[in-house]
Amino acid sequence: MKQLKKYFIAMICVLFFSCQKKEANINNLNGNTILALGHAGMGVGNTYPMNSLESLLCSLNNGADGTEMDVQLTNDGILVAFHDEELADNTQLSGIVNDHSWEELKVAYYTQSPYTHYPLISLEQFFSSISSPLSYTYTFDCKLHSRQNDQTAFKTKFIQAIIALTNKYQLADYLYVESQNEEFLRLYKSADPGCKLFIYPNDFETGLKTALDLNLYGISISNAKVSAEQVKEAHDNHLYVALWNVNRKAQNKEAIEKNPDSIQSDDLKSLLKLLKK
Repeated sequence: MKQLKKYFIAMICVLFFSCQKKEANINNLNGNTILALGHAGMGVGNTYPMNSLESLLCSLNNGADGTEMDVQLTNDGILVAFHDEELADNTQLSGIVNDHSWEELKVAYYTQSPYTHYPLISLEQFFSSISSPLSYTYTFDCKLHSRQNDQTAFKTKFIQAIIALTNKYQLADYLYVESQNEEFLRLYKSADPGCKLFIYPNDFETGLKTALDLNLYGISISNAKVSAEQVKEAHDNHLYVALWNVNRKAQNKEAIEKNPDSIQSDDLKSLLKLLKK
């Protein structure tokens, strides 16, 4: 009986120290800690539609370090959380967000089954709903859908809207801004040199070159398009790495092993368990 007891104690010790070792093996630029962010809130296929107020708040209430959200601009300069280019793909309205004023979009709601009557929200509504906004980290994935002739003017207006929101809620240290558009990132860098800007590339090599050329904060890339060695290469060049396209527990594990600085997960609950948050 004593031998059996010693065996079980030994096994518990092995498991405990192996878990401790795994946590200690995280090696990144974020203090060797991976930020667990919800993908547009709770992610694809969850109870609430992505980017809805309910989904975004649910991710924070479930213990996430913060959340990613898709951001678009109305024609009167209001930032809205919405992913798709065409409103008709997910709501009862048509056109694109930038075709409409915020007053016109206030009546918009998600129609894709099983989601009904969850409204589109402005970012102002989201941040005013959080009691302690500086307790979290946020990623804005900027969707630059616009039919305006002067695209530079549109991008400048978009940037100024984010800067105004950042200043109002004092988010400078808690906000990552990502985009696929190099001109947008260049304009943003000029307007706010201290902003934590991320390139969102089609492949790692392009992302690394662009991030270094523009002196950006980091690279935001699909988990499927980057290796652990490439993440380390980015870190060696003082670039933070955010991973997304992480949809289930196995992909969360794979992403963690690459040592990124943040993970935007569609399976947030399993990511939090794996990171013991």
